[in-house]
Amino acid sequence: MRYADAVGGYGRWQERWRDPMLTGLLVLLALEVFVGIPLARAHVSEAPLFVVVWFLLIISAVLVAARHWVAIVSILLSSLTALIANVERVADPSPLTICVGSGSTVVFMAALIWVVWGAVFAPGRVTLHRIQGAVVLYLCVALSFAALYEILLALNPASISGVAVRGDYLVLGRNLVYYSLATITSTGYGDIVPVLPLARSLSNLEAVIGQLFPATLLARIVTLEMQARRSDRA
Repeated sequence: MRYADAVGGYGRWQERWRDPMLTGLLVLLALEVFVGIPLARAHVSEAPLFVVVWFLLIISAVLVAARHWVAIVSILLSSLTALIANVERVADPSPLTICVGSGSTVVFMAALIWVVWGAVFAPGRVTLHRIQGAVVLYLCVALSFAALYEILLALNPASISGVAVRGDYLVLGRNLVYYSLATITSTGYGDIVPVLPLARSLSNLEAVIGQLFPATLLARIVTLEMQARRSDRA
């Protein structure tokens, strides 16, 4: 009985703080994307902000995914794998360590998108926290594509021009996050350009998602708000 009460209490706590945690995730992702990654240097010891923000991001993601055990396991395992691969990457910046680290990042972002999607589009009134959660989804998609571009470049350095790869594998991430954000927002400065067909296909796919996502999001949010108002009137 005590176990059931504890589980029920934790469930109520998670329901109460799930939406505010979406705001927390947005703050952490914004710090990572716009501060931590651009300022991170080659050595882990020189990027404490990046490490701290990533650690807090993992904790926040686990709290949001409290009832999704598959997502929790995916988040923890992918984070551990990415940590090990990136530590090895400092000592041996090889295509293998880059692919493993970036692949783990893709898994982490996919799990995070899954749980945040469920929180944002759950039944109920649309709150500011949920709208901020939608921004989290947008940034997660951009980071996922940045990791895919990194894998592509590790396998074929000629895939994307304008990104230093030879002898500088450690700074690939920040250049590709910049490129991914420019692509998903259809900014396209032209300093980094996809060359090979697969790189162009990924870039086109990201650009299409970047255009369709806001419109789909707006339509879904309006639908949820109308349904919530009908329920309140009934």
